[in-house]
Amino acid sequence: MNQFVTDVVVAGSGLLGLATAFELLSRDLDVTVIGPRTGDHAGQASRAAGAMLTVFSEVEADHDPQRVSLEVGERLAARTGYEAWLDRVGTASKQAVRLVLGVWVIGNGYGPDDNVNLRAIAKAAETHGCRAEFAAPTDVPGLTPQVRAHEALWLPDEGSVDPALLVEALATVLSANPRCRWLNTTVSTVNERGEHLAVDAADGSTVLAAHLVLAAGAGTTGLLAPALAEQVDAPPLRSGRGVSLLARVPFSLPAAVRTPNRGFACGSHMVPRGDGTIYLGATNRLSTEPDYGQPATLDEIATLVHDASAELNTTIREAGLVEVRVGHRPVTLDHLPLFGRTGHPMVHLATGTYRCGVLLAPHAAGIVADGITAPSSTSAHPYSPRRAMHLPALDDLISGGTRGLVDMLCQPGGSLPPGTREMLERFLEAALHEIAAGTSTRAVAMRRLWQRAPMVECLPLLLDAVGRIR
Repeated sequence: MNQFVTDVVVAGSGLLGLATAFELLSRDLDVTVIGPRTGDHAGQASRAAGAMLTVFSEVEADHDPQRVSLEVGERLAARTGYEAWLDRVGTASKQAVRLVLGVWVIGNGYGPDDNVNLRAIAKAAETHGCRAEFAAPTDVPGLTPQVRAHEALWLPDEGSVDPALLVEALATVLSANPRCRWLNTTVSTVNERGEHLAVDAADGSTVLAAHLVLAAGAGTTGLLAPALAEQVDAPPLRSGRGVSLLARVPFSLPAAVRTPNRGFACGSHMVPRGDGTIYLGATNRLSTEPDYGQPATLDEIATLVHDASAELNTTIREAGLVEVRVGHRPVTLDHLPLFGRTGHPMVHLATGTYRCGVLLAPHAAGIVADGITAPSSTSAHPYSPRRAMHLPALDDLISGGTRGLVDMLCQPGGSLPPGTREMLERFLEAALHEIAAGTSTRAVAMRRLWQRAPMVECLPLLLDAVGRIR
């Protein structure tokens, strides 16, 4: 059995893990990365990401103002230093990673709340001193939809990158650094051993470390031995399963184009990848137990293609399919990331970024590294794993989420007769409230599922659970 000693083990080879290792090396620490270096990286969120730097366009009109202020502030802090960070990575790797500036957000008849959401996005940008410019949909390059767009918003301070190129550039840097060891395997379990953490890998190796950074996505906290997990006391993580594809298209796309968030997902979007290739994404289905080996279904792919051709560009149906990917985005119950020191002083988290992992990666790396080199400096950060989580009651979740539930049920591209949407929303709300308050098998199953995932994205799972029980 091989045994190594290091300052810090980083468990996970996605973008958050690699960015954190890159930052720790710059602070003169010895780092061991444990995670796949080769293979198809099935289920990894980084390589399946659209990688839009969405500082503002993730805002929704019904989000709590305090949440908007907090999240936009953190995302803007990450965006402000992003070009300089990309330059550092590019210089060290000798592999330039291009930042494509700007994101278009368009509103159309598929989204009953698009108008108010576009204005909420614009307000968030303007409040933070950034530009948000309304324009005619005909001004949007690459936008030729089947469903008429009625409004467009240009966000020049947002942007996009190719996450595969970024991950590969970071991997090149780490592999060449003499203070970094990379084990091309996975972590099997972590225990305390004297003054060290003993990190056992699937290849039989053991690494003794003074600190451990868990950056293995939705499965992060399951790597800890029970006694250690109890001390760490990490908040639970769930998975937002997203399916995306790459396609070679017969049109030019100079900047990303998207719709606002809808139906618990980030709307339909296409992102340029260069050489006539675009990224199409992405679905979002909450999972309490992610199956990393489950491939994309034909229904998921059909939803992507239908929505993109209807809302963004009709010629997408003529595109050549290059690749289909599935990613599991780690998400916390309060939707805020987990960055920094846990209840155990040697264990740190870099996860829970949901749909903003590519944007937040260098920001997360700095926070985590600060927690290791200056232990008390990040304890009060709002993304601290030791924060208190304020979770909704089931009744409040149902009352506030049935509109999004109807949006999801209408995908792909479904429409309801006038007045029917509101009637269906009221019916679903009343029915779910009635079931949840009862003592039936359905009620018990619903409450049990909600206790595992008390978040609005759980509503489709609740509906499915109710329908399956007879």
